Amino acid sequence: MRLIAYSKALYSTWVYYSPDRALFDAGEGVSSVLGNKCFAIRHVFLSHGHADHISGLVGLINIRNNAMGDTEKPLTIYYPRGNWRVSELMNYLWRTNRHLRYQLEWVPLSDGERVQLFGGRLPRYVEAFKTVHSQDEHSLGYNIIERRERLKEEYRALPQEEILKLVREKGRAALLEQYDKKLLSYGGDSIPLDPRKVEETDLLLHDVTFLDEEERKEYKHATLEEALEVARQARVQQELLAIHISSRYQFKLREVEAKLRELGLPFKVTLLPPGKVLSRE
Repeated sequence: MRLIAYSKALYSTWVYYSPDRALFDAGEGVSSVLGNKCFAIRHVFLSHGHADHISGLVGLINIRNNAMGDTEKPLTIYYPRGNWRVSELMNYLWRTNRHLRYQLEWVPLSDGERVQLFGGRLPRYVEAFKTVHSQDEHSLGYNIIERRERLKEEYRALPQEEILKLVREKGRAALLEQYDKKLLSYGGDSIPLDPRKVEETDLLLHDVTFLDEEERKEYKHATLEEALEVARQARVQQELLAIHISSRYQFKLREVEAKLRELGLPFKVTLLPPGKVLSRE
C-alpha cells in the first residue's frame, strides 16, 4: 500500500496516502518531508484540533502557494464539525493568506458523512466515523472505501461453466452485487476504536501511545494490547500499523515486534518508530 507516514506522540502525526492524494492529519514538518509531493495533495482529513495534528497546515498552505510547483490545484480540508481549535486555526490562516493562487475550502464533517474521491460506476470515497479523544474535543476517524463487485451469494458455489451459461442468458450485471471494501482506516490518537467502524479493513492505523498499561495515568489514547484487540475483533485483513508511540519506547520496539511475531496473529503488526518516516512507494 503506497503511503508515507510520520508519528511521534506530542510532536507530530500525519499520513499521506498517495493513490487518493489524501493526507490524514497535518502535524509539524509534513511539508518538509513531502517536498514537492505537497502539490499532489487534494484532500486533507483532520482527526481533531491538537497542535501535533494540525500545525503543519501553516507550512503546507504556504508552500502550495509559493514554492516551485503547480500552485493552482485546489485543496480541501475536512475537519470534525464543531471543533473550535480547527476553527481558530482556520481563521488565522484566512487572515494571513489573503492572496492564495488556488482554491482552498474548509468542510466540516460529522459521523457517517462521506467524501467522494473518484466517481464512476464503482466510486471510491472517505467515510468519517466518531472517535473519542478528550471531553472537549470533537474528533473523527476516517475509512477509505472502494465500491466493488462480486457474484451474488446464490451463484458463488456454481461451477464456472454454469456461471458462463447464466451470463449468456441473463447478462453479467444480473449475477453481480456491489459492496463496500475498506482499504485503509485511520483513527488519529483516540482511545480504542469501535471495531465495527473499521471492520475487515485491509490496513488499520491505530494509536498505540503506550506499550505498557501501567504507563498510562488516565484513560486517554490506547495501549498495544487494546489496539491488537480492536484489530482482532475488526478482523483486519492485512496489517495493523501502530502509530503515535511514545518516545520512551524507542529502544524497545524491536524486542516487542519479535514477541508479536511469536503470537501467530492473522495480520501483520508494524510499530512505527517515533520520529521515523515510514515510506511505502
